[in-house]
Amino acid sequence: MRRAANYNTSGGTLKEGISYQFNHTWKMFCKMVKDFDDESWTKTGCGYITPARISYHILGGTKYYIEDETVISFASGKKADWNWENARNEDLPSKEDILELIHMYKNKSDIWINQIDLEADNAKFPWAGPTKLSVVLFQLRHMEYHIGELNLLLHMSKDGNADDNWIKAFDDFIV
Repeated sequence: MRRAANYNTSGGTLKEGISYQFNHTWKMFCKMVKDFDDESWTKTGCGYITPARISYHILGGTKYYIEDETVISFASGKKADWNWENARNEDLPSKEDILELIHMYKNKSDIWINQIDLEADNAKFPWAGPTKLSVVLFQLRHMEYHIGELNLLLHMSKDGNADDNWIKAFDDFIV
């Protein structure tokens, strides 16, 4: 297996390992969003399972679990109300809006991981587990689950000929 050039393979802390896994996840997410064309962004899939909605949900979940209270404004001027299931297609964030938020929340999640006490009790999200580490792992699983949906939608939009962003995300590039 190839490793990113900047990963310390001689050990490292638990937080470094978690950060590495999140970084790979953010890279996959970024690459997939870039691979959708504008038409398929809101039209591939069915119901609330479309690339724009799933991407919006991934970021809304991140905002929620890292407990970020920042008011978000989209560069496109659309309102960020996080109603990913019921928003009208024309009100959904553009790919560029999502890419901007990926960069923002990648940085915010890096800070969150570095500042969190992984052994502290988790009182806010009991479904995630007993500790803050449980919340971190739950958030990673949440992202991965929905990125899997996004990957399927990407393949649907390209008649099964989408890039393998799982592997490509091992390459060094900055999200």
